[in-house]
Amino acid sequence: MTLKVYRLPLCPFPPIPWWSLAATGQVRLDGLEHYPKRTFRNRYTLMQSTGPMDISIPVERRGGRPRAQDETNRMCGDHDRKSWQAVKTAYGRAPFFEEMADELRGLFEDGPGTLGGWNRATISWASSWLGISAPKDVTAMEYPATEAVDVPSLKASFEADRSCHWSHVWQDRQQSIPFESLGILDLLLHLGPEASTEIMPILPSESPRPGSRPE
Repeated sequence: MTLKVYRLPLCPFPPIPWWSLAATGQVRLDGLEHYPKRTFRNRYTLMQSTGPMDISIPVERRGGRPRAQDETNRMCGDHDRKSWQAVKTAYGRAPFFEEMADELRGLFEDGPGTLGGWNRATISWASSWLGISAPKDVTAMEYPATEAVDVPSLKASFEADRSCHWSHVWQDRQQSIPFESLGILDLLLHLGPEASTEIMPILPSESPRPGSRPE
């Protein structure tokens, strides 16, 4: 029996539902899709004292045909510095911030110049800490036999089951923390190498089971 293979979109610091599918091994990265603007493919969510904050990655505007992320250039420089400052403000008190700060600063200040390259770099960084292999890119030959994944639907499934949770630096100020929507950056800065215990391999057809995660 041939296992179904799913296509996961390239996005920065993907949230836990994305990683729960990646952990099954039945996935490929969709670096071939045309980049749709104003979607989670160029934004990720941090948690600050005042609540969730979406960080967008600005890209150069280019007319003409639709382009893949690897052909879409990031606007680097001042934006990268501001984004890194936002991360420090949000997670400077997180248990593993100091241990990971140098790696992350390098990623923000000297990361790849294309959106696709930068997104892959965030995935590679996270996978090295999680111990989960980063998915390989789908090939043009594989494409027709794979199925695209709707990440917002995955996140909604996790939210309904309240499957994501961990001790958070802002839990004393925020009654409701959208764990399922926060970038993997949040989880890693709080749990470090133990972050993988919050990620269970789950296929789109399956539903997270409350209480099934290790405590």
